[in-house]
Amino acid sequence: MTTDAPSDSPLSEADIQAYADGTLTPERAAFLREYLGKDPAEARRVAFYGRLNAQIQQAFQTTDEPAPGRVTGWRRAIGRIDMSKRTRKWLNALAALALTLAVASGWLAATQVSALALNNAAVMALAESAAGQVSAASPTRVDASAPNLSAIGLRLVDRRVVALGPLQRVSEFIYLNGDNQPVVLLSALALFAPAQPQWSARRIGEIRLLLWTAQRQRFVVAGDARTHGLMRAADTMTMR
Repeated sequence: MTTDAPSDSPLSEADIQAYADGTLTPERAAFLREYLGKDPAEARRVAFYGRLNAQIQQAFQTTDEPAPGRVTGWRRAIGRIDMSKRTRKWLNALAALALTLAVASGWLAATQVSALALNNAAVMALAESAAGQVSAASPTRVDASAPNLSAIGLRLVDRRVVALGPLQRVSEFIYLNGDNQPVVLLSALALFAPAQPQWSARRIGEIRLLLWTAQRQRFVVAGDARTHGLMRAADTMTMR
């Protein structure tokens, strides 16, 4: 709303307040500015009213008409908060993933059987077999998980899973050759071991161990050094 007093009528306090509020008509405002130019003291008073009016309007700004600068500031602040929440969410997700991977890696590492442990297990299995665990009277077994070595004269007589630790498992297969001498085959998970598809030999007294790593597994064939079919078993297994 603007005041409609004649432009050349005497100025009043209402005119000064209307000017400070920005509601004075352009003609009347021009007349007032001309008057203020001749009276510096009155000009300072009107300027004070103008500053006071601006402060009051800013203090009582309605939510429907927010100050542009304040709106921008709030939007930026909210944006930073949202970004902070998203960042924390991603960081939490990454931390959870890292923890899951660490646990999974630890579990996988705990399931691995070392070459030394597998060799020791093979020696123990051979000793038990030679002590009478299996004999010529042992029936031939059929097991889909066991390598078929019948073509080289070895028949399967026993198969079991041996626990070497809380999470370590070894598959154990016992064969007999035509002389009823035991040949032991052990395999275990070896996800992190480098592949060694060609077997290598170890000798422990009268016992011979033939070792290799393939298809993420360790293998060892064990038997008396004079047992027929021992090296042929390793050859057959590594050529599959």
